[in-house]
Amino acid sequence: MKAIVLPDYGPAESLHFQEITTPTSASTDVLVRILASGVNKLDILKASGAMQAVFPLPLPWIPGIDFAGIIEAVGSQVQGFNVGDEVYGASLFGGANAEYISINPQFIAVKPRSLSFIEAASVPVAAETAFQVIFQDAHLKSGQTILIHGGAGAVGSYAIQFAHQAGAKVIVTAEADPEDYVKSLGADTFIDYKSESFESVTNQVDAVIDLVGGEVQQRSYGLIKAGGYLVSTTQPVSSDLAAKFNIHATFAQLQPSHDGLSKIANLINEGKLRINMGDVFSLAKTVDAWNALLGKSTASAPKKNGRIVLNHD
Repeated sequence: MKAIVLPDYGPAESLHFQEITTPTSASTDVLVRILASGVNKLDILKASGAMQAVFPLPLPWIPGIDFAGIIEAVGSQVQGFNVGDEVYGASLFGGANAEYISINPQFIAVKPRSLSFIEAASVPVAAETAFQVIFQDAHLKSGQTILIHGGAGAVGSYAIQFAHQAGAKVIVTAEADPEDYVKSLGADTFIDYKSESFESVTNQVDAVIDLVGGEVQQRSYGLIKAGGYLVSTTQPVSSDLAAKFNIHATFAQLQPSHDGLSKIANLINEGKLRINMGDVFSLAKTVDAWNALLGKSTASAPKKNGRIVLNHD
């Protein structure tokens, strides 16, 4: 099969598009023919070696977390899935930037029937991460106020929708261009972080979802009510600052699940959740896709804010 392979740690240009052996499935797994997969910054960080102490890679390594495709083989112990099922899912260990993946069915679900494979491949990591940070980590309830940093991106767009649907007041920071977009998703207040500080616009909030990191996270601790929540997807949180302000702080890490993916698929099929797909590249152009996500000069910047997708056809 064709796959994107990283032989050793390095930048996007280290990736090879090459022929490798097609995986075989264990009795507890399914074999999926992948028709589309996503591009995630986590993969780029892993490949660079910057996270080697936390996420060592079994080199040579195939990147790719999000995917959508068709089941081609079902292990003898697998129940609930059949050959020919159209599925989507997430493989935290990578492997999705290839023609096939062998995966445990607990990490997949029937894809949203209203979406194409390319559209479906943009959903799993972003949507399920947003669902988990809003409800499991931030424990958001109706009537509360939440501040979402970086709300126009892949995860943020879903977080806004979930928070709005939960009955919360939603405050979002982002660049000015997507203001109309994030308000259409359910944001009550928009803050252009380039022209105004979020501290000058908002008072105490019940929760902060940090999708940006750096000094934005440091400035957010003091805005959270005692007993409230700060949830970061970008970097570890400070236990010292959390104790100082008497809040709960969590560095969230996605735990993909069949149940979570099934709930999200149902919401999409019912028209209750809008997807956020970015630009589409061919699998052979993964190097360009990575550089586009990073905004490097070797490739044009992304034209859209959502998840970049690789078309495997």
